[in-house]
Amino acid sequence: MATHTIPVWSVISLCSLALHLVLPVTVSHVLAATVLTLIAGVYIGFAVMDGRMRRIIIESIAACAFVGIASWALILAPHLIPLGYLAHAAWDFLHHTPLFKVAMPRWYIPACVVVDVIVGVGLWLIWAL
Repeated sequence: MATHTIPVWSVISLCSLALHLVLPVTVSHVLAATVLTLIAGVYIGFAVMDGRMRRIIIESIAACAFVGIASWALILAPHLIPLGYLAHAAWDFLHHTPLFKVAMPRWYIPACVVVDVIVGVGLWLIWAL
C-alpha cells in the first residue's frame, strides 16, 4: 500500500463517486454526510492505539465537530457537504506536522487527503450538474 498510495486511493475514490451518479440526490446527500462522519472517527481509533489521553480527547473533539458539520449541512445546506470533505483533508494534512504525532501507518494520511479531495470535488461536480 505504501508504494502506490496516491494512485490506488485515487481509483478507489473515483469508484466510490460512481455510486453517487446513480443514487437519487437526497440519498446521495445522506450517504456522503454519513461517510464524512465515519472517516472523521478513524483518527479516534489511531489515538486510542497511541494511548495518550490528550490525543484521544483532541481527535474525539475533532470527530464530533465533523459530525456536527455533516449533520448541519445535511439538514440545512446539503450542497455544502463537499466542503466538509475538503475541511477533513486539511485536518488530515495537519497530521503531517509535528503538532500531531499519532502512531498510524505512513500511507494513511496521504491516502486520506487524496480521498477527501477527490470525493469533495467530485461530489460538488456531481451535485452541481
